[in-house]
This record gives sequence, C-alpha cells and structure tokens, in this order.
Amino acid sequence: MNPGRVGTSVAAFMDGADQQDNPDEQATAAPGAGAPGTGDAPGTGGGPERTTVLVDVTNTVTVDFTSGLQRMVREVTSGLVGPVGHGLEIVPVTQPSEGQPIRRLTAEEQDHLAVHPPGGRAGRRADDFGMLSPLVRNVVELDLTARLRAGLARRRRRRSTDATPAALAVGNPAPGSIFFDIEASWQNPEPRTELLPRLRSDGIHSAVMVADVLPELFPDWFDARLRRLFRSWLLAHLRHSELFLTISQCTASDLAATATKLGVTRDLDIRVVPLGADFPVTTPRMVDLPAEIGPFLLVVGTLEPRKNQKLVLDAFDRLRVDHPDLGLVLVGREGWMVGDLIGRIRRHPEFDRQLLWFGGIDDAQLAWLYQNAYLSICPSRYEGLGVPVMEALHHGCPTICSTRGALPEAGLGFTEDIDPDDVDGLVRLVGRHLDDPEYHRQAVERTAGYPTPSWSETSKVVGDTLRELARVPTVPPGAKDRA
Repeated sequence: MNPGRVGTSVAAFMDGADQQDNPDEQATAAPGAGAPGTGDAPGTGGGPERTTVLVDVTNTVTVDFTSGLQRMVREVTSGLVGPVGHGLEIVPVTQPSEGQPIRRLTAEEQDHLAVHPPGGRAGRRADDFGMLSPLVRNVVELDLTARLRAGLARRRRRRSTDATPAALAVGNPAPGSIFFDIEASWQNPEPRTELLPRLRSDGIHSAVMVADVLPELFPDWFDARLRRLFRSWLLAHLRHSELFLTISQCTASDLAATATKLGVTRDLDIRVVPLGADFPVTTPRMVDLPAEIGPFLLVVGTLEPRKNQKLVLDAFDRLRVDHPDLGLVLVGREGWMVGDLIGRIRRHPEFDRQLLWFGGIDDAQLAWLYQNAYLSICPSRYEGLGVPVMEALHHGCPTICSTRGALPEAGLGFTEDIDPDDVDGLVRLVGRHLDDPEYHRQAVERTAGYPTPSWSETSKVVGDTLRELARVPTVPPGAKDRA
C-alpha cells in the first residue's frame, strides 16, 4: 500500500511535517481546533474533559451552491461551536483530493463554510453554461454526464492548496475522539470502507448523519455509479459506526429496514434529529419578477425526477386557462435525469415571463419569495424530510405537499396534501384557493400556528448525542476490528 495515501493508518490524519509550511495559514485553523503546528492531538489544549469531534465538511466547502444538506452542515457546525457544544471541541476537516491527508480548513474554506452560497443568481437559468449550453444540454441524459460531474467535483476540491501546510494538520486523534460524517461523503476521496475500520481499531468513535436512503429504496432514480458508491458508503457505516443520526422518523425506519435487507444484524443506535427552518435573515430582499406575472406558485428544490416538478407544470398549464395571470416560480439547480423536463421548461411559451426558473438565490431573496408566493407546493415522490415545506410555513406561505415519505412529518398537519401522481387533485386544490378568497385567507391564517423548529435546537440535540457517544468506552488503540 502506498504510504503517502490517506488511510494507511489513523496516523494518516498526519502531522504534515513533510509538507511546505505556509506562515500565512498558521492562524487559520478552525476555532477550537488546537494550537496550530504543535503536533498535539486536537483537543488536548482544551483540557481532558473536552472531546475532539472531527466533522468532515469536504463537500460543503467545495461546492458553490446550497441545498438542504449544505444548509444543515453549516447550521449544525456553527451551532456546535457555541454554548450547546460544551465539552466538545469541534474541528471541521476536509480531504480535498486523493493522496492528501485529512486536515483542518484554510481561511478561504472557513469563510466558505460560514455562509450559504446561493449557487447562482436570480434571473439566471440554471442550465446556462454560456456558449457550451447546447452541447451540455444535448448530453445531459448520457451516462457520461455523471462521470463529467464527478470530475468537476474533484477539480473543485483541488482548488484548495495541493500542499497541506503543517499548521493545518490534524495529527493523530486521541482515543475517544469522534469522527462525524455529517454530509453526503460517498464521493469523497477516502472510501469509508477503508477509513472507518481503522478509526474503530484505534479507539475513535464514528457517527454519521443519514438524510435518506433513497438510492436503496428507489434505485431507478439514480445512475449506476451513484448507487454503487452510496451502497459502499452505507454498508461501511452500518458495519462500523456507533451512532446514526437521521432527519426524520421516516428516515430512521427506512434505515433500519435497509440494514436488515442488506444483512446487517447488529443493533443500531438510531436517533432522530429535528432540523430547523428558521433563516438567519432579518430583511428579505425583493426578487425582480416580470410585470406579466400575477399570483405565483412556488416550488423549491433541485430539479430531479423524485422532486416531481412535472406534476406542478402539468397543473400550471391547465390552471392558466381560467387564470391567465397565474405564475410559476421554480427555485433549484439542475439535477440529473431531467433532460425532458428542462427542455419543456425552456420551450414553454411563458418561460421568462410567467414561468421562471432560478438556478439559485440567496436566503434574503428566498425569504421574499416564500413571503410573497400565493402557494408553495412540494410535489415530491419521496423525501427524507422536506425542509422547503417547513421553510414555507415558517414564512407564512400556505403549502400543498405530497403524502409520500417524511413530508407529512415536515408539515405537522399544517399542509394540504395531495397524491404525487394526482394532477387532477392538484388542479382542483389550487383552483379552490384561486376561486375562493375566503378559503385562501383562512389557509394563510393557519400558518401562524406552525411551530417553527429552530436550528439551535438541531445543534443542541446533535451536541447531546455526541456527548453521550463520548462517554461510551472505545476499542483499545491498536485492537483489531472484529465487526
């Protein structure tokens, strides 16, 4: 095995002494990450009562958009640095590319972790690639596309410095430390099938956040490469991780059932963590909409098959016969396997007039859209939770959502529900709102009773569970993993 490759042992978190030092980055270690350049294990400077928690944020600090996962990562990591993280030393870490050691963040990466990038600007089409747009759109449904996207992700990670300064090295985590896999890390350079067994054998706990297990439940929605990577990632955690945090009771049940299906018989410690819906925004900022648009329907989410935007587009076309000023606003980046949908949106006679698609907007603009939308619609065929439902209700927007997956959990009884295959039902329900002002007014008033979950509560629950894990005895350093 190549001794320079991350994961030859837990020591491959490495002190980075053979790398060139960069004095400009010696002061950029994440808050609470230990004295830079000392070679001490993180957390040793904070007293023996503090447990080091290495939080892998590789994906979040390298992508230039914000989805529900990136929002969760940012809110939880920032929340744990505060009082709710007492007794824990939170150390965000990354591995930009294969062959590099896992390390703390540079100043640029810390800045990127601290804010929610919009992933585009209001008014820009999500499929706008300049002169290359026609070529990109023509290949969007080819298997090659997945490989191209994976290559782009690797290049984004390598935008970080290729040399790891010694000041950013994590060093050798002390036994009893915690590795927290908080994000979608199945495409990270270090396979969890290699990393997790070594962590366990060296007495380091591992915990994982599971948003959903959709590639196992609905494989047809994902390409073969992603399904393969996800299963490998999931099996590694099912065999070696000690704590499983899920974002809904639905996902908790799905995870337990999937583990059984995959032949995992050991008891799993699965906890449900409530996600927040409050925005760190005090002043919503208006989005410049065309003059032709009247009351508008709002759909927030990546364009992909399971999000089912096609249902709302079908209903929109029918509703416009009697409500010609009705608008439809889609917010979300382009996903995968949606070539036909993208083409239909782009060729629609009302595109850029009453049918709008924003590839990404910032929180202030999204808050304004929630507050000014006539209705928010979440038509997904399945969700691990459904944060847009919670955000819409938080902003006082009446919401119609699908009955599938965890969406009823997200709505807490404050939504109007539809079957995701029932376009007739959606047309009738939206039509009732448009034709009966009193019915719509009452729906708006009901949203005032929605008990908005907070991100501070999310961080508190995560902190409590991590402290509980820290009290569990670990496998002695050097002991062989017997899982």
